[in-house]
This record gives sequence, C-alpha cells and structure tokens, in this order.
Amino acid sequence: MKVLLIHEHGRAHGAGAVVAMYRLHSALRKAGVESVIACRKVGMESPQIVQLPRSDWLENLLGTLSWRVGLNDVHCVSSFKIKKFQPFLDADVVNIQGWHTNFFNYLALPGLAERKPLIGTMHDMWNITGHCAVNLDCERWKTGCGHCPYPEAFPPIGRDATRLEWKLKNWTYRRTDMTFVAPSAWLLNRARQSMLKNHDLRQISNPVDHEIYRPLDKNECRTKLGVPKDKFVIMFVSVALEAWAKGGDLLVAALDALPAAIKARSVLLLMGERGEEFAKACGIAAIAPGYVQEDQQKAIMYSAADVLIQPSRAENQSLVILEAMSCGTPVVAFDIGGNAELLAAGPGGLIAEPENISQLSQAIARLLEDRPLRDSLGQSARRSVIENYSLDLHCQRYIALYQEKIEHWRAAHSSSRAADGKP
Repeated sequence: MKVLLIHEHGRAHGAGAVVAMYRLHSALRKAGVESVIACRKVGMESPQIVQLPRSDWLENLLGTLSWRVGLNDVHCVSSFKIKKFQPFLDADVVNIQGWHTNFFNYLALPGLAERKPLIGTMHDMWNITGHCAVNLDCERWKTGCGHCPYPEAFPPIGRDATRLEWKLKNWTYRRTDMTFVAPSAWLLNRARQSMLKNHDLRQISNPVDHEIYRPLDKNECRTKLGVPKDKFVIMFVSVALEAWAKGGDLLVAALDALPAAIKARSVLLLMGERGEEFAKACGIAAIAPGYVQEDQQKAIMYSAADVLIQPSRAENQSLVILEAMSCGTPVVAFDIGGNAELLAAGPGGLIAEPENISQLSQAIARLLEDRPLRDSLGQSARRSVIENYSLDLHCQRYIALYQEKIEHWRAAHSSSRAADGKP
C-alpha cells in the first residue's frame, strides 16, 4: 500500500495536527506501508517528505486579490497541479491532513477524487465553516454563514465573504466522493450537522506513543528538571496570554483563586514559549525551560508534574491531554470540544464548566490536596490511553480505512470502465 499524506508542514513537531500526522506517517512506515508526506514547507531532511507543486509569484499576486474579496486559499492554484504530481500518481490512497493557511485550494478536490481515493482528516472546524477553524459561539456554519461575527478568528479574513466561501465549499463537496475523518466524537457530531452530513464520516482518535510517553520516576524527573521534590507541581503548556483560544488568562485567574497555603506550596512547570511572561502574570514560583520538541523530554516533564491544566476555550482532541494521561498525570480541563471524551474514558482527570474559573480552581486544589485521587486518576488515565488511544491502534484503524477505500474506489472505477466498454 502506498499512502500520500498532505499537509502544510512536513516535520515531527509543532501544532497538534502536524504532530498527529507525523506520528501516523512513522507508524505506517513501521507497519510496512509506503507513506510519503507532501507539504508546502519541508521542515526536515527525509526522502519520504517532498514538496508540493508551487507557483509562488502567481499565488502571491492572486492572494492579494483574494484577501481583498474575503476568500482564503482559493488563490493556491498550484493545488490543481497535484493530479500530475508524481507522488500523487504513485499513491494508492491520498489523505489530506491539513487544509488551511494558504497552501491548499479546496476547489481542486473534485479533480483529485476522480483519480485517487481521497480521505480528509479534520483537525478543526474549518471544513464546515465559511472561514474559521474555531466557531466560538457562532452557529451560522449550520445554515450557510454570512454576517460573520468573528472575521478575525483564525484564519482571519479581510472581508466578510463567509457565505460565499460556505457555498463554494458546499459546491465542491457535493462534487467530490471522499471520506472525512474526525478525531473526536464532538467534531464528528458537528460534521453530521453540517454541509458534510451526506458524506462518509468516520472517527479515528488522535494517537500517542505510550511506550515513549509513559510514567517515569517522579523524583528522578524532578531532579533532572531542577524541580523541588516537596512542592506541588502544576504543569501548563504555556502560550501567549493574548492567545484567547488557549485560555491562559483563565488559568491565571484560577491560580490566583487558589488558597494561599496551596499557592505557597506550588511551583509551575511551564512547557512552551513565553513561559517566563506567563509566570510573572501568575505570581507563583515557576520553572520555564521554554519550547520543548523532543518526546522523551516532554515525557519527563509530564511525569514530574502532579497535575496538568488545559484551560483552552476551544479544542478538538488535545494531544497535550493524551500525552499527560499516557504519563499517568491527571488533567484538569474545561468541558469543551473533545476534552470530556478523553477525561471521562479513564477517568483521567476532572472537568470544569466552560470558562468557570471557580470550578477550575477548585478542581486544581482538590487534586493537589488528595494524593490517592491523583494516583487513581493517573493510573486509570494510563490504562485508557493504552486501550483507546495508542499509536498502534491509530495506525491499524487508518490502514483498515485506507484498504476499504482503495477497494471501493477500484471496484467503482472498474465498473465505470466496463460500462464504457473499456478494458
């Protein structure tokens, strides 16, 4: 089997969608599948990572015009060259893993689906909206968008043409025979209410390598990181405080609401960029090693923590939560997106109502003060990952789907050729 994965980036680290795709790619190769990543930006040296066709000067010109009329991605005319791209021609099945941010033109889908079985993995809501990856509190994506209340939502638009883009996507999907995959039941349910409701919709959860992300000796991990062994360790993957969707401001408020005795005994372990800035806003002692991309180092940090906090306002299916759970670290998060699915399955942590700072703070305090509860949730979180979210299971599920779609596509096209009198 030869699989072509398409994304903006070809690398092993970065945003969750990139990491999930690369994990799948590596697992497919290990399973004997000839997987190739085709991307706009090659981020690492590998014969299995190739660059998509590009038309930079033309797309830069068209991009200026399309931005002014409020349409994203339609200027990426090089997407129409993919059907003659050798890695595409060599593939048995094509899995689009990334969709937006100026690298792929969805209008090319019908032409691609005529030549290869096509699968689209949705890592956010972009496929079913008039422009945004996160709908916030807007429900217009169900009925056709227009009068967008959040034109600045990622990816932002220069003008409100959301109704037109919604119609263009709908027109394209109706002419494209393809399967869409959602990592979470939450996103799958939304897809069933959207313009994709008549398409083949599946769920395949995000993966985590539980052999790398595993519980390590907590004291040894703290020694390596310089973390006090007698403190409560609260971990957060830090981001800029102005990153609204990630909810850093909500966590600052929740930490401020903790009892003084707990704050005095706590230290923040901040993985990610701008950790020092976040630490200053919290007023709690912190260790901020910065951006970490090595899986083994991340596993050490998760294992050193007593609890991981995920205060996001928007999530599909968080790899951060899965990684922490796999390391036996309980999680506190808001009940948004697929968070409850992950944490309830173990259970692997505690859930607070969306943006309820008081509940978030109380859940943090409860876990820190109740070690038996922490241990119990950590153990069940680990079991849940092994049983439901392992990389091997993820790979097997995709291989089964790929094989199914290849056989279906070949049968359909053989029948079509026979009807036309072709051998």
